[in-house]
Amino acid sequence: MDQPDICQPALVPVPRHNSDQPPSRGRGQGQGRHHDNVHSTHHQHHQRLLHPEKAITPAAASPLAVASQHTDPHSPAPVRMTVATTTLSPSSASHNNWRAPNKPAATIKETKQQPKRLYEEYYESNVVQRLMEAGKLVRGIVRLNPKNRADAYVSLDETPSDNARRLYPALLDYDVGGGDDIYLCGETSRNRAIFGDIVAVKILPRKAAQNLYRENCAPNDRRMSRLRDERKARLEAMADQVASESDTTVSESNGSGGSESSERRIPEVFGTVVAILARNEDRRFTGILSAEPPMSLRKHKLFLQLLERPVMWFKPLNNALPFMAVPLSDIPTEVRRYKLKQHCTVRMGAWHTRDPLPTASFIRVLGERGSIDVETTLILEENAVCYDPFTPSVLRCLPKIPWRIPDKELQCRTDLRADCIFTIDPPTARDLDDAVSCTILPNGNVMVGVHIADVSFFVRPQTPLDKQARMRATTTYMVQKAIPMLPSVLCEDLCSLNPGVDRLAFSVMWEMDPETAIVRSTWFGRTIINSACKLSYDDAQSVIEGNRLRNDIACFEFINGGNRPASSRRRTQIESSIRWFFKLSKVMRKRRFDCGALSLSNMKLSFDLDSSGTPVDCRPYAIKDSNRLIEEFMLLANMSVAARIEATFPDASLLRRHSPPLQRRLDETCQQLANAGIDIVPGSARDIQLSLDQIEDPDTRFTVESLLTAPMQRAAYFSTHSIADRAGYRHYALNVPLYTHFTSPIRRYADIIVHRTLEASLAAFGNHITGDHPLLPKLYSSFFPKTPANGSLTLSGKNAQLLLIPDSKTISDIAHQCNMRKDAAKKAQDASSKLFLVNYLAQKSVQFDTPGVVSFAIVTKVKADGFVLTVPMFGIESLIYMDRLADKHSQVQSLDGRTWKLCLWSVDASSITLIWEANSHANSVDDLANSMSVLLIDEEGQSAVKIQRSTSQERFTQTLKIFDKMAVCVAPILTPPELSVRLAMPSIY
Repeated sequence: MDQPDICQPALVPVPRHNSDQPPSRGRGQGQGRHHDNVHSTHHQHHQRLLHPEKAITPAAASPLAVASQHTDPHSPAPVRMTVATTTLSPSSASHNNWRAPNKPAATIKETKQQPKRLYEEYYESNVVQRLMEAGKLVRGIVRLNPKNRADAYVSLDETPSDNARRLYPALLDYDVGGGDDIYLCGETSRNRAIFGDIVAVKILPRKAAQNLYRENCAPNDRRMSRLRDERKARLEAMADQVASESDTTVSESNGSGGSESSERRIPEVFGTVVAILARNEDRRFTGILSAEPPMSLRKHKLFLQLLERPVMWFKPLNNALPFMAVPLSDIPTEVRRYKLKQHCTVRMGAWHTRDPLPTASFIRVLGERGSIDVETTLILEENAVCYDPFTPSVLRCLPKIPWRIPDKELQCRTDLRADCIFTIDPPTARDLDDAVSCTILPNGNVMVGVHIADVSFFVRPQTPLDKQARMRATTTYMVQKAIPMLPSVLCEDLCSLNPGVDRLAFSVMWEMDPETAIVRSTWFGRTIINSACKLSYDDAQSVIEGNRLRNDIACFEFINGGNRPASSRRRTQIESSIRWFFKLSKVMRKRRFDCGALSLSNMKLSFDLDSSGTPVDCRPYAIKDSNRLIEEFMLLANMSVAARIEATFPDASLLRRHSPPLQRRLDETCQQLANAGIDIVPGSARDIQLSLDQIEDPDTRFTVESLLTAPMQRAAYFSTHSIADRAGYRHYALNVPLYTHFTSPIRRYADIIVHRTLEASLAAFGNHITGDHPLLPKLYSSFFPKTPANGSLTLSGKNAQLLLIPDSKTISDIAHQCNMRKDAAKKAQDASSKLFLVNYLAQKSVQFDTPGVVSFAIVTKVKADGFVLTVPMFGIESLIYMDRLADKHSQVQSLDGRTWKLCLWSVDASSITLIWEANSHANSVDDLANSMSVLLIDEEGQSAVKIQRSTSQERFTQTLKIFDKMAVCVAPILTPPELSVRLAMPSIY
């Protein structure tokens, strides 16, 4: 049947309280019915009395406007808001005068046709604006706890106003990137917002916040406290046995053990969402459909009865999202009748105040999981990466092919086609958006140039192409393909700085001291270039190591208005430039780190694929000197452009900041490392880098850097108007005051916005400006070109800002979209790498007839209930639980034919002692071969290792400390793609 079987069990309604009033403290759920009984008209009149600033509109029961307060049957029970969250009216002078009523004002029974209201209506935009100006509301971005969607937080995306800080002293130390969030306790406080929404938040008074936390979190806190006590008692009971068998002294901290704090940390500031200012545009979600309604709807019997059309229930893969109701008429018949669970994509729709779930519209079916193609599509859909073909309206914005540079651009740009300019990129790169040049000047200094594809010439503001680029915001790189931000005719042809063709560019050039690499003068301009050659990192590395360019590398030279094969002189010039770049980059890199920069390495895997797209080899991606060479000059260009646009448009620039790490987490990590004998100073970026430089062992350093990554915050785009203190602009890791993204406009929309801002700056102020930034020196080099700065879009400086720079609110919205899409692209790339690693290891397991591959792992953290392992070869991390090792033999991979079982264990601050029991299989050992084959993968590659079987029975004591190595078996699971990390016993390390 097409119509799903909707089950409607007899239910006891959950008490519902007006969010402006405290609940009755009478009977709870299961002890009788507790009716709110508010008639619609009377209720609206009461709301107007309490909240004159709110525009209350009748909330009609929408048959398909369904949403979830708590819909996952496997998650904890829903959190109910049982204290006052009275709306702060404009007339309130201080939050101290904001006091909740003591009891409900009305208890009139609701009609049977009208479900009770579950959420508060959003404030009207004019009310929000007025309250924001008065400081009674603050603005921020919602993020959810992926393990419990009743926990949500709001991160500020603009500095709280002076009025807000005066009204709410708790916000005095709160600012963008400070790591202090506003806590939304319970789904009622979140008020239907999802992750990524920009919201207006009302701050709760301290007493109301304390009551709210006590009511909602006390049951879970009591449960966690009971579990901690049980664990402590169990560990204490085993402590003497472990000490006697292992001849070791057990620390007094054994009862709690580990490095994590056991008590829950209560947030400082509580709030509730009163309006959504900008919705997360990525409202496409992936999951499975079911005919059975979620268990949470048992509390909403009337809602189920009032559904006018049949629906199916969508369960997202992301547990932080609610169930959704999808009209049955939207779903293809074959999907409805398919018995196996098929994954599909839906778009989230309306979510009304009286509905426990949102609606959703069906988009497409993805099929059964398992194959690389289906899993890749699912990854893209789950992260809302748009991979649809570009629409005709977008394609009509592209120039006709063949295309040539217009004469108008030739007249108003600086012609650098005769200069020795070339690209250095990965060998498979097709979107070449950056090129470099180096010239020795008559005065002995060096003129270095970075030339970036002028994508903004083709992507004009407010066109369909521009809107599509803004929506996608970034190119997403999967293992086997790239999902481009722009059509391929731009990415791979008209904007790509391919060798031997004329291309439009933005250029930054510096006159530098040849020994110290200090910038003497800086020039910015719109240029035309003609790249001499395309080099790979390996090609440049070969030249750095003293070799000549290979003869098969095509090189060109622009002479007398046309391209010719490069002369030997030009090839020698390219080689000389590479060596100059290398020399200067080493000086620049050393100075950068001497000045306090911090670098934390991240593992990146590189795969070789066969003709069918199947992975045949896997290895860590190697960083060479040629990579660092390009990195230094791209960083310099980004910093120079940031200084330029901030100096000319201080309230309308799109920059990139990196806030300091979360200090509490950093202190905990450094204390954990100190327990293991590694001293890391948790101060500035310079302090951390100097501490890392003292670590000689590469495996230990890799592990320490991995641990230090956890407390670090992510870098983010922002609009300069949104942060009041310029100190908040800083980039922590680079330790520079100003930074932006300028060098990759083919794959990042933020760079296009920066290009437009730079063009407006050039039109208004010329190629050279001076400022208080060291990259904007007063000296104007006589060797720089003497050409006009304005372009075809900005023939006069007057209209430059108006034409190219959006208003401050739009810049903030663009920054938010770029941040969201960049994070989603990173998740998709990581998931793609994991997918191909799983398939690669699965092939190896079949090839060697083993359950997985054995590699070494490093203990990185000791916890009260287990320890954390990092497998450096694959860049994966796994938490090993003691209880599971003791209860399940499947958690241990035997390497010698015996069954290994964990009997006892003991934990202290920096080590864990394990007592194993190894038993042979009775009546079967004689029939087994004397040895077994194990596939071992380590730094030296892969090999098959023979391990002798054992028939002995013994008890074995193993003590593990942080940074100890041990053997693990990494077993691939194809559906869904996962990697199971099991201890391998006996350890071969």
